[in-house]
Amino acid sequence: MPKLTENVTWQEIDGELVVLDLSRSVYLTTNRTGAFLAKQLRDERDRDELVTSLVAEYGIEEHVASSDVDDFLDQLAQEQLLA
Repeated sequence: MPKLTENVTWQEIDGELVVLDLSRSVYLTTNRTGAFLAKQLRDERDRDELVTSLVAEYGIEEHVASSDVDDFLDQLAQEQLLA
C-alpha cells in the first residue's frame, strides 16, 4: 500500500500542493489532482482505492484515472517520497 515517507511534509496553496522531504531537501509540486491524491495517501489507500476516489471526485473515466494514479505514484517513487 503506497504512503508518503515519514520525513515528508506539505503545504497546500490555492488547491495545489508543495511536497517537501525534509531529510533530503527534495520537493515536488502538484496540481489539484495531485493534491487530492496526496491527501488520499495520508489515509493509506491502495492503488485501486485511489483510482476509485479519483473517478468519484472528478467524474473521469476509470482508464484515465488509472493512468493518472500510476503517473502520480511513479513520480513520487522517483523522488523517493513513498515509503
